[in-house]
Amino acid sequence: MTMTYADFHRDLKDLGDPQADAVVRELLDEGQANAVNQLFRQISTADTPVPRQAPAALRESMDSTRAFPGWMDSALIGQASDFFRHHHLEASAMQATVGLVGTYLSPVGAFTLHSTHQLADNPHRRLSQSTRLFTGMGDRDAFTEHSKLVPTCQKVRLVHAAIRELHRRSGRWDYEEMGMPVSQLHTAGAALVFSVQVLEGMENLGRRPDPREADGFFHVWMVIAHFLGVPDDCIPQVGSRREATDLWHEGRRTEWARSEAGVVLTRECVELYQREVARDVPGLKDAVPVFMRVALTDEYADMVDIPSTGFDLGAKAATTLTEPLLGGPVGRNPVTDEVFGALGRAVERVAREAFTHGQETEPQMTQRIG
Repeated sequence: MTMTYADFHRDLKDLGDPQADAVVRELLDEGQANAVNQLFRQISTADTPVPRQAPAALRESMDSTRAFPGWMDSALIGQASDFFRHHHLEASAMQATVGLVGTYLSPVGAFTLHSTHQLADNPHRRLSQSTRLFTGMGDRDAFTEHSKLVPTCQKVRLVHAAIRELHRRSGRWDYEEMGMPVSQLHTAGAALVFSVQVLEGMENLGRRPDPREADGFFHVWMVIAHFLGVPDDCIPQVGSRREATDLWHEGRRTEWARSEAGVVLTRECVELYQREVARDVPGLKDAVPVFMRVALTDEYADMVDIPSTGFDLGAKAATTLTEPLLGGPVGRNPVTDEVFGALGRAVERVAREAFTHGQETEPQMTQRIG
């Protein structure tokens, strides 16, 4: 794929998801949102039959969007499995912090998220829903017919369509200024944040995964972008991680900026993980924002007011060693090792406690916007 960010922006800024949008419009018109959310809980894997009582439009949508794209590469999927085997906690820590904050750095994205996805009232539930996509990526069956990840993507796709439709019905969305709500530009951009931005953040923190494993990690995020409705001709394809990284760097300079909603969402995310990390290792509470600043760089961390606490993370001084078992260079620094581990465990606990406390962890179709 050869595409400038200007092309990417032009093609996707005003693009919704016609198939999902039509389904959601019908479901909302018939007052089916609550029923659909109940049905979502019954569809757990890609080979789970859609319940017979499901509205016909929902059943047809779920059945018609389950197939893996023809361009999905089994070798790269295997390399992604190796990535998660070697970097599971690190990837969880990065995606739940740097990845999420990357989506908040887009003012339009942050505004949209804040209107439907506020964290203050119930941060465990909200962040467990946000992280559901990537916490399942390392599962053995994630990219098989038994996948739990595929139906999660299908549900998120319909949730995005509901947000678009509710903003349209509100009459308050500024289409000329902001483009389409939850446009494919922002969905594709989020996939780049969670893939190439996370990989870059790991490198900033002294972690350098094997390039083949990094290619696999990037590839599975492009598969997810497909399931979220991004047109295949706008998804960077096999072997193009370097090109996608260049595209993202151009996009980041264009899209990321300070916004009130982005600052609020980032603060709530940082404070939640500070509390969670402090439950295990009180002395690492101040490491959380520093970890995020190093991963994002000060330029972008300042846009969302990530604080500087003075904690000495020491990431810049990490020594690069070659680990025979991993087949590639991996940064090693005792402090960053500890922070990665503490944050990774905190992310898993947030999801686990939301579930065990009876909080909703499934993606849910919203019926109102703030």
